[in-house]
Amino acid sequence: MTNEITLAKEQFRDVLVAAGLDAKEYIPERIIPPIVVINSGSPFLVLESLGREYVLSLELVLVAGTATNEIATEQLEDLIQATLRALPSYASLQRVEKPFALSVNNVEFLSTNVIVELSITI
Repeated sequence: MTNEITLAKEQFRDVLVAAGLDAKEYIPERIIPPIVVINSGSPFLVLESLGREYVLSLELVLVAGTATNEIATEQLEDLIQATLRALPSYASLQRVEKPFALSVNNVEFLSTNVIVELSITI
């Protein structure tokens, strides 16, 4: 049986995939942009109420393709917009951080982090 944390991340991934995004709830061995990688946020879990309700923080790493700066910027902004539109009603957007160069396997990709929170029951 899958634990509630893993299940919540998988269900969240499924929502993003249904919206047409390539999303993984783990760090893939090979990054093929555009992609949304779902990482654990900080703090990872916080008690939401007395009982078994928690807030699960997730960091979505949005990775745009390699291109000229102008095109990569537009691709990243398109990916941000698509991701925000795909967020389900049970996800609370906390912030979109400034873009940065993500270095993977000697290649740099324009990326940004989107921080969201989900309410889960454990």
